[in-house]
Amino acid sequence: MKMIFIMSDSYRRDHLGIYNRAVHTPNLARLAGTSCVFDQAYVGSFPTGPNRRDVMLGAGQAPGCAFNSWKNLEANETPFAHRLTYEAGICTQMITDVANQVTRGANLMKGFQYYLVNRGQEGDGYWCAQDVEVACRLSNEIVRYSAGTYGNIQLNRAHRRIEDDYFAPKTFRLASEWLEQNWKRKDFLLWVETFDPHEPWDPPQYYIDRYDPGYTGRVIEFPPYGYYRKLGITDREVRHLQARYAGECTMVDYAVGRLLATLEKLSIFDDTAIIFTSDHGINAGLPGDAGLVGKPWVIEKDKQAWLVGGSFELKNPQWLPMRTGTMRLPLLIKLPRQTRAKRINRIAQPWDMARTILEMFGLKIQAEMQGESLLPVMRGQRVKPRPLAFNGHYLGKTHLAQAMNADWIYSCWPTGEEQPWLLDLRHDPAQLHNVASKHPEICRRLHDAVARFDPQPFQGVNNPWR
Repeated sequence: MKMIFIMSDSYRRDHLGIYNRAVHTPNLARLAGTSCVFDQAYVGSFPTGPNRRDVMLGAGQAPGCAFNSWKNLEANETPFAHRLTYEAGICTQMITDVANQVTRGANLMKGFQYYLVNRGQEGDGYWCAQDVEVACRLSNEIVRYSAGTYGNIQLNRAHRRIEDDYFAPKTFRLASEWLEQNWKRKDFLLWVETFDPHEPWDPPQYYIDRYDPGYTGRVIEFPPYGYYRKLGITDREVRHLQARYAGECTMVDYAVGRLLATLEKLSIFDDTAIIFTSDHGINAGLPGDAGLVGKPWVIEKDKQAWLVGGSFELKNPQWLPMRTGTMRLPLLIKLPRQTRAKRINRIAQPWDMARTILEMFGLKIQAEMQGESLLPVMRGQRVKPRPLAFNGHYLGKTHLAQAMNADWIYSCWPTGEEQPWLLDLRHDPAQLHNVASKHPEICRRLHDAVARFDPQPFQGVNNPWR
């Protein structure tokens, strides 16, 4: 079987045109028209690196520890690509521009027979030019990156002249070229991964002008994580920030469209399985973001922000729940020879990817995998209800654990850094109000559920709602 797995970093679910007509994504809409569309897909381990471990291993990082943290793939861990390559003899190729994957010491290409890196994203230091100005033009208080990283960003994009000079378009061009040289293979897995629409939000100007033409104010393309008004970002400036993000999503859509056109040109579109998803979304001051930008799960109380000017320091942290803008995922899965869309309301999570892919290639499932195959539900079979999704993140010794579905988000910190949160998504779509004290029975049930799912961090911790 031929399969293409597409990962687009930080792509909000509500920025697929099938959910939001204000965002122009015609190619992904066309893909959705021949795919299983999972309307209830959620983040598991957060953010980028932990998510990749979820996807590749289909399990947490240890028995009793369901979530993954920022760590490399270890010698005793077997990602699904390794099994495809070395057990099934399938050609596996990774093409990525995500600096976290390979170029910063990670080894998330483990198991792939071949990998190719389109370097330069997020200040990856690979190019210098003495005639390029590298100066920070904004106050450090409203810039996420350090001066050195910002300088590298300027260097890495100084040569841009055409769209293929941008990261996502070039990455998908490389993937299309790979297909032209490998389309006759009976079986392959092509992993195509782009950091866009992750910040910096700097697509070609014509994509920005689609959403905010004629803007002449300050350009904020990589803000710190926090409350945008507390950072000194105005409502008008945040609307332009939103336009830049939407422009990145549209740029990714056209890059995906190039790949789809190549499949059709080669007459293998019908025979190819395609998965499109993301690792998480992003806050951009949009409805439901609670006035946040970036993806903060913690802020410095006095600044109401974090990652200011590249600083990771936290002297007086305030921990935050993760809302739908970051926790809901786009997930499209096109099966070979599928010709019609199928909307699926069952909850899906990143741990399911490894098991689903292995089953699609006919391999046996490893016992330690906690994810489930999505193939039965895609084939219309009856499956056991899945009432909740679970999300988690580690920062040092602090662990955020969440249970969520279309109605509720329950957030807790097993080691007691903050009081639990409960968001009522039906009656508070803005996601502003903690109603935990009004619904102790719901909190008790959801707390028990997340503790059963991820028992290790909850050992010795009593349910506060009992």
